[in-house]
Amino acid sequence: MKFSSSSRISIVTVLLLTLITVGVGGFSVLHSQGAEIDKVDRTLNFVAQSAFENPTQPVGAALFAIEQSGLDITLSFLTHEGDETLIHESSLNYLGAPDFPTVERASMVPVRIPGSAPYRFRSVLVEGGDFIIIARSTDDLDSNFRSNLQSLAAFTFVIDTLAALLLFFYFRRINRRDETASLARMQEFLGDASHELRTPLTVIKGYVEMLSKNQLKEDSDKERAFNRVGNEIQRMETLVQDLLLLAELGESGARDIEKIDLSEILNSHGTDFITLNPERKVTLAISQRITIEASRDYMARFIQNALTNIVRHTDNDVAVNISLTTHGKTAELIIEDAGKGLPASAYREDIRSLNRFDKSRSRENGGSGLGMSIMSAVIQKLGGRFSLRKSSLGGLAIVVELPVVKD
Repeated sequence: MKFSSSSRISIVTVLLLTLITVGVGGFSVLHSQGAEIDKVDRTLNFVAQSAFENPTQPVGAALFAIEQSGLDITLSFLTHEGDETLIHESSLNYLGAPDFPTVERASMVPVRIPGSAPYRFRSVLVEGGDFIIIARSTDDLDSNFRSNLQSLAAFTFVIDTLAALLLFFYFRRINRRDETASLARMQEFLGDASHELRTPLTVIKGYVEMLSKNQLKEDSDKERAFNRVGNEIQRMETLVQDLLLLAELGESGARDIEKIDLSEILNSHGTDFITLNPERKVTLAISQRITIEASRDYMARFIQNALTNIVRHTDNDVAVNISLTTHGKTAELIIEDAGKGLPASAYREDIRSLNRFDKSRSRENGGSGLGMSIMSAVIQKLGGRFSLRKSSLGGLAIVVELPVVKD
């Protein structure tokens, strides 16, 4: 299952918020629990110390410490034979001492006994191998601990819910804004596209009507009419194909993304360009074995559009440089020419996927006027960066940055 970028951001944000809340809240709950247990252990150690300091009357000393301090502690006497006598009762539902190894261990440190009536206890070894058992209930501590954990879970749920709702409304607002902007661009583009389609349709309709009514008598006029109709049909076909490609690039899916050798693809197109344009001085400076993750079809279309733009908008003998290098984890592709370039304002223009870059060019050379838009959309689809700048040759430089992957 694939998630949108906003969904991924929301999930990561909620997870991080959950980790922070649980981490901070959990530390607070555990610290509070530890402080309460330490308090219980201090009372057990106090009574045990009183018994230990009075070896002749350890039971009396322990009982005196309990009564004088008002401690809620159970006191019992356990013989080495396993007989136990309850000396002082408390709120603890005392069910008897545990096994002797546990009792012996409790003579050194307080020991926790779990169960339906949990408690912590200390033992004091007296003369003859008998033990004094000093126990205190921890049922209230365990109940408070569970209650605190439940409160932490509820608080975390509320925080996560609020965060999810805020992110939902935030991204919905962002999406609405983007949709509004996209709709405005679409309406603008549809107006331009309808105008571009209407012009060749008018020409075709006019010539077809003249030919059908036999209004063109001369063969030269008929030939010119057929040529014009053919050119206009080709122009419409190009425009429709570019529109379909832009629509495809705007979809959420991606076409056959794979590891491709960008150097090999660029070398092939560059060699073809040199062969088909013998009058141009074409320089190829392509580093080898540069691999990226992309669609081979998309990348080929990008290179083809860039080179086609040069052919359409520059003189036949204008020099061209094609270079491919790496900078760290990024591949930089530059296709530049020595033509007239673009107006200064064009280099700062935002090239959007449905923005016709130059509304006059399609009429001059038969293109759709969407070349730059298509190239920008292709690179954006592949997660790269597309920009225009003044070429070192004096014309236009198309610069692309794409992440490199290891073989």
